Parts: sequence; structure tokens; C-alpha cells
Amino acid sequence: MPTRNKEDRGMVRRLKDQLAVFKRGKDIHENRRKLDERAFYPAHDKRKETAAYKAVHEKLVKQLDLPCLVCGIKYSTLKDKTQNRYGAKQLETHHHIIEWALANAICVEKFNSNLLPHLRHKHNRPEYQDNFTAQDITNWVDHHEDNLWVLCDVHHRAKYFGIHEISYPIWAPMDLLRDDFEQYVKSEVAKEKSNKSPSKLKPR
Repeated sequence: MPTRNKEDRGMVRRLKDQLAVFKRGKDIHENRRKLDERAFYPAHDKRKETAAYKAVHEKLVKQLDLPCLVCGIKYSTLKDKTQNRYGAKQLETHHHIIEWALANAICVEKFNSNLLPHLRHKHNRPEYQDNFTAQDITNWVDHHEDNLWVLCDVHHRAKYFGIHEISYPIWAPMDLLRDDFEQYVKSEVAKEKSNKSPSKLKPR
């Protein structure tokens, strides 16, 4: 009899937990929309990994072992399934202020008057003392660590989660979400992925 009571108390607790999750789910509203974006890029060479970019990427990802800004996974913890809660495959670096493909469209005067003062204020670096030339801007866009964020491949490029795939107001606070809210979002996305999985081929 005492064992039965313990089981009942455990069952009641689990049911209450499930009810709380169910109520939370009912309070979450999804605003599904398609964004009509027209992205224009100037003529540019095919993207190649420069030696300078590779060096700063290695520094940020491997030497400093910086975490993904969203989920916190690091190069050193990538294989730890208890920490890699999004199933990331690799750590990447994202050009976050100026995209690489837009470097040739940047006006030198506007860079120096609009962006450079902020960089000087935020970072005490000697390279920000003088105004930039066009070549300085190209180099900065490609491989300066102030233009690179460490992100896992999921929060960089994955559908519904990546900065290149969803609007910034939805992406930006992802590292601040409550655990239950984050889990709800992941479960809803997982449902859609499973519904779209290719059906088994029928025998001929």
C-alpha cells in the first residue's frame, strides 16, 4: 500500500507538470508569415576563404573557444550532447555588421562618418584612429574580429533558427528565451520537419 501511494503522488506530480506545459502552449501565439525580401549585391568575386579570414576564424572558434551567441555551444563542447541542445555540427563565423558580399557597395565616406565613430567608442584599437580607405574596409569586412560573430551552423544558417533565415527581431533574443518557451518552439519546428520528411518509395 505505501508503494502504491508513492506511485500515485508521482503520477499526480507528472500530470500537473503536463498540464502546466499544456497551458503554456495554449498561451503561445504563432505569427506565421512570409517575408518578401529583395537582396541586391554589387558585382564581386566568388567567395574564397582568405588566409587572413581563416586565421581569425581559427582564433575565435578554436583558440579562444568562443561560444555560439545563441545556444552557447563551443568547439570544445560540440560533441557533448548534453550541451549541444540544437544538434549543431560545427562552429562558424558570421559577418554581422557588413556582409562580405556587400563590401563593394560600401561608401568610404559613410563608413568613416557613420560606423567608424561607433567602432572607436566601443573598441580601443589603433586601427580605428585614422579614417579607412576602400581597401581597409574590404579587409575589415572580410576578416576583422569586430565584424565576426561566432555562431553554430544551426543559428547561422538553419531554417527557422539561423540569422540568415529569419528576421532579426525574432533571432536576436533567442539566447534569452525561457527554457520552456525555447523547448516549445523546437518541438513545433520538429513537428513540421517530420511532416515534410519524404515518404517511403512504393514498390513498383
